[in-house]
Amino acid sequence: MSLLTRQGKTAASPPALADRPAGQTSTAKNPRPSLTPYLLLLPALTALLLFVYGPALLSLIGSFFVIPLSGGSWKYAGFNNYLKVFADPLIHQAAWNTLVYSLATIIPSIVLGLLLALLMEKMGRGSWLAKTALILPMTANMVAMAVVFKWIFAFQGGFANQILGIAGLAPVNWLDEADTSLFTVILLGLWRATSLCMLLFMAGLTTIPSSIHEAAAVEGIRGLTKLRTIILPMLRPTVVFVTVLSITGAVQVFEIVNVMTKGGPLGSSETAMTAAHKVGFEYFRIGEASAISFILIALLLVVGTIGRQRRTKESS
Repeated sequence: MSLLTRQGKTAASPPALADRPAGQTSTAKNPRPSLTPYLLLLPALTALLLFVYGPALLSLIGSFFVIPLSGGSWKYAGFNNYLKVFADPLIHQAAWNTLVYSLATIIPSIVLGLLLALLMEKMGRGSWLAKTALILPMTANMVAMAVVFKWIFAFQGGFANQILGIAGLAPVNWLDEADTSLFTVILLGLWRATSLCMLLFMAGLTTIPSSIHEAAAVEGIRGLTKLRTIILPMLRPTVVFVTVLSITGAVQVFEIVNVMTKGGPLGSSETAMTAAHKVGFEYFRIGEASAISFILIALLLVVGTIGRQRRTKESS
């Protein structure tokens, strides 16, 4: 075979690679997937199993048993724990107070949070001091804030009663009167929730392109018209997320009630979480406390699922 023939065969062989059908890859074996991502996720998954999914499963199982604290065997009770929960006047009062607390904190905090976020955006970079002051309630420890509010609304020497004294009004027993205890707890919850809503809305406002604002200014769209026709429609995913987060936070309120009023007086500020804690660790009815906890878990799962579907719908 001549050298020219060999060279022709050698030159003709590379195009055969280019003649492969589109999408056909090399027959070389793919590298084995790395275990590093799974190892990095292992601590978080372990924590979720130990502190979230594990307790939730135990709560579900325990809600069908009578659990003695002495260490004896569990006795199967079926749905009796749930029937007792639904017939308990303490739970009725706690459910009503939780509903009142939720309505008094969720809607006002969303409205106030949106208005404050719009105000901070309008103020621009010079609003860093105001932003810091308004975000502080969200970052502060709830137990510490509850202690501060308990001092503010103390009957003797409290700051609120000192202000009433200056105005010539009689002091109010904010925390130990059935008519005012829940209202006082709501004030702290609203203060905290408004800060969180404002931060989330500020993040949502940054996703609106500046060209939208410029086009609105050219068209002369300002004020409430701009808020109703431009800003709110573009903030719908954020509004849904904030609403779901506010509902879950309001239903799970515990620290501020436990520190400020302990659910009293006479259950006037009792909430679902404090009632579950009281039934389980003061009345030692662990099965009923587990039933209350699982009912709350189921409710939060429903709210979260609906919120996720709404967010997906708004984003699409």
